[in-house]
Amino acid sequence: MNAAIEGFQQSIFRFLPEVTLPKKRINLKRRLIWSALMLAIYFILAEIPVYGITGSQIDYFAGLRAIMAGENGSILTLGIGPVVTAGIIMQLLAGSEIIKFDLSSPKGKASFQGTQKILAIFLCFFEAAIWILGGAFGRPDSSFLIGFMIFQLAIGGLLVLMMDEVVTKWGFGSGISLFIAANVSQRILWEAFSFAKSPINPDEFIGAIPAFIKSFIDGQPVWIRGGLLPDITQVFFTLIVFVIVVYAEGMRLEIPLSYGKFRGARGRYPLKFLYASNIPVILAAALFANVQLFARVLTSRGINWLGTFNEFGGPKSGLIYYLTPPHSIEVLLNEPLRAVIYLAVFIALCAMFAVLWIDLTGMGPKEVAKKLQGSGMQIPGFRRDIRILEKVLDRYIPPITLMGGIFVGLLAAFADFTGALGTGTGILLTVGIVYRMYEELAKEQMGEMMPAFRQFLG
Repeated sequence: MNAAIEGFQQSIFRFLPEVTLPKKRINLKRRLIWSALMLAIYFILAEIPVYGITGSQIDYFAGLRAIMAGENGSILTLGIGPVVTAGIIMQLLAGSEIIKFDLSSPKGKASFQGTQKILAIFLCFFEAAIWILGGAFGRPDSSFLIGFMIFQLAIGGLLVLMMDEVVTKWGFGSGISLFIAANVSQRILWEAFSFAKSPINPDEFIGAIPAFIKSFIDGQPVWIRGGLLPDITQVFFTLIVFVIVVYAEGMRLEIPLSYGKFRGARGRYPLKFLYASNIPVILAAALFANVQLFARVLTSRGINWLGTFNEFGGPKSGLIYYLTPPHSIEVLLNEPLRAVIYLAVFIALCAMFAVLWIDLTGMGPKEVAKKLQGSGMQIPGFRRDIRILEKVLDRYIPPITLMGGIFVGLLAAFADFTGALGTGTGILLTVGIVYRMYEELAKEQMGEMMPAFRQFLG
């Protein structure tokens, strides 16, 4: 029976679109070129509008646009939403063992990844249908146009899925991380330095820094601008969050190890404070986005169980209202209960996803102990026994994972509450992504230099 199911799965997986792995190792220069090419295509696709838009547009993910890495009104409107949502669902199913995958075997990993890709493809069409049928782009007057608009958004989601795979296999880092960092960086630069005039007030610059300089020259420095325009205090909070994230990325706990075969040979195994990285924030934000999307489907049918929306498409009441952060200190002071509920739920989700992530990606104490044991490492002063390694790692990895998840959730919420540019979650993700890309780049450069260095010595 199991063999028949596996055979059926393999026959389906063969029809899935897939980017093949390179036959030999690609040097760093070519990997950077592939990543840059995918990033250029991403920006081009973000400028292609959806054909058939009628009336005003509503951005369902306005508050989460930086994390979704898409551009409302373009064929990349859905951004990374379907890909990340598929990852969340698969994590929950595998973590709760509703569907069992043997992630320790190549077949189990292939089955997990194939199932996740099928789910992501389905969600591209499903979320596109919700977006169009929910009236985000007006009300098209023909069934053909509705279907064609759904098709355009779904194709955009599929292109993001494939571009992410290209970057992962042929490029440098992760495509999803690259698109998030590019999207948030572009937004921060625009809100901080743009000299374009505001469509709301033609006398004001959109950029916070040019606007502050202008007000300072006029003799009346404006520190806080009301409405939707960014101000210099938001730039200040953006810098604070940036510094905190860079500092947190460098925090680590080092576990002393010794090499069993050679007496006196010592080493350390570093455990980063942000052990699960920024993945918990991405997953929590994507979950909130999907709850909002589901709520819009219900409200479009007159069901207001999860809440209601105002004429601009923003949450107005109910559960979804409390799952949306106040994006300014003024709103925070006026609605403290909303801020407390959002903070508690967001931090709890980040902590949960952090723990789930290390279990599903082989970063738990048991898996790490196996890797260290296989490399001949042991705890100094103890005999070479994997149970001792696992026991020691179990004292550190779960607590540091939990604390790291809570920290990133708290920091992202703080930045959102203070109205930091690019949203708090966006800044947290971008700084973390760029920091890790820098570390990986340094390792890659060192790895490519070592053969030449050995040749020079030898």
